[in-house]
Amino acid sequence: MIAIAPPTRSVFETSPEKLRPFLEGLAARVSAGSNWLVRKKTVCDLLLGLDAFFALPAAERQALMTDGATPADSADVKGGPEDFRRVLPIYVGAILERLAETAVSVPEQAAIYLLSIHPEHQAAAEAWMLADPRNGKSVRKLMRTDRRYRQLMDRMADHWRTVRSN
Repeated sequence: MIAIAPPTRSVFETSPEKLRPFLEGLAARVSAGSNWLVRKKTVCDLLLGLDAFFALPAAERQALMTDGATPADSADVKGGPEDFRRVLPIYVGAILERLAETAVSVPEQAAIYLLSIHPEHQAAAEAWMLADPRNGKSVRKLMRTDRRYRQLMDRMADHWRTVRSN
């Protein structure tokens, strides 16, 4: 097990007030999972679902929001899928902040922590993977074989390329 340092900068403290209930809701759904197999699936399904919502034309998104199908807080992302994908690491970071776990211990957990906006989460996942060659191998296998996780990683790739080039 590898310790997870608490994030130095909270997503909740820096996010708009009206977005916080939405982030709390995402975190509550994930924390209801009994283990990291369930939590990983929940994170992937939630975020891929939100990505699909933002892939809709703006008029369709607005129509769904007025029917109450999606939180109005998400309407702040006006640019569609590209902008939404930039905030995915923030959403993952918020979810993990609320879980407030102290150690990384399984591949599914490490894989999700790698997607967080928080460098502390990423560092803990990477340290866990490097602590034992089997750990790294199991995370790499998950990345190759889990279709939902792979889709999520593909959607986030543009964000990470932009961040690293700046």
